[in-house]
Amino acid sequence: MTNSPNIAIVALTEYGKQTALTLKSRLNEARCTVYTTAKIADNQVTALQGKTIEAIRELFQSVDVLICIMATGIVIRSIAPAVHDKLADPAVIVMDERAKNVISLLSGHMGGANQITQNIATLMDANPVITTATDVHDVQALDMIAKSVNGWRDELRPLLLAFNGYLAGKQTVYFYQEKPWVNDFRGLSIIQEEDIPNIIQSRAPFIMLTTQSEHAHRENMVVIYPRPYVLGVGARKQVDSQVFKANFELFCEQQKISPREIGLIASIDVKKEEQAILDLAKELDCDFVTFTKDELATVDGKYPQSEFVKKTVGVGSVALASADYASNAQVISERFAKDGCTYALAKYTNKR
Repeated sequence: MTNSPNIAIVALTEYGKQTALTLKSRLNEARCTVYTTAKIADNQVTALQGKTIEAIRELFQSVDVLICIMATGIVIRSIAPAVHDKLADPAVIVMDERAKNVISLLSGHMGGANQITQNIATLMDANPVITTATDVHDVQALDMIAKSVNGWRDELRPLLLAFNGYLAGKQTVYFYQEKPWVNDFRGLSIIQEEDIPNIIQSRAPFIMLTTQSEHAHRENMVVIYPRPYVLGVGARKQVDSQVFKANFELFCEQQKISPREIGLIASIDVKKEEQAILDLAKELDCDFVTFTKDELATVDGKYPQSEFVKKTVGVGSVALASADYASNAQVISERFAKDGCTYALAKYTNKR
């Protein structure tokens, strides 16, 4: 995981290059590179290597966001052989050289191309062109609901076409969430907990967000398990796994969240083999990522410092800095410390 998306902007003419540089300055993203042909490259941009179509295809396979300032046909011919899967492909956006129109071409929902297109349109005073059915009809989409709460899983894939079709077709789709994780209810019919048994007994389309693993299932029903939080952690060396878990559960009680809502655990790289953290990640069935002291030092200064911790691992705040770095600065709690275990909570962000 990185702290910001890897963005490539590609332009093939001098006019397009100037548009690309303007867009880069307005996006103000840390990892954003402008590419042009070798003929017009200078010290502000990077020259494409080899044939243009092949170079664009290579970028498609190595970035999170690909913005092409050129004809749509060139982009399609370039990326077509490499297009793989909506969950893995980068967001692809196409613009004309004068920034009149900006088109969400690929990975509109899961890759974020639709939202990026809207952002670029605002920044460049352009016309956003978005063609996904749910967006055209101004309703929610099943994949966007799942993505917004970090609840996507492969079992939902076969249900996308049907449920997004119901929503785009303005059919009744019932919706229940255990907590207020989602606040965009366009096209959804909200129900209360007491209504659930009747809705489950019916055959009406139903989307449920819950932390509970045991509940009734039926056809035409989608269950999403929200995991909207990052847990930043620190631990003294060889802390007992049960102690670490028990203190984590106390932290969850304090924050009024379920342990099942943790989607990622983050710490400093010297803790990558710490058994207590590995055991907790296994029990929660979530990823565990670590960062170097140099990476954490870029955000560490925001938080209270421990001189002992700084002397030991190189930064004065591990749990908070890790939560910050992993979430792109979305920390929502103070540091909780007990028995040599530290925890901090942040909102999960879908930076790919």
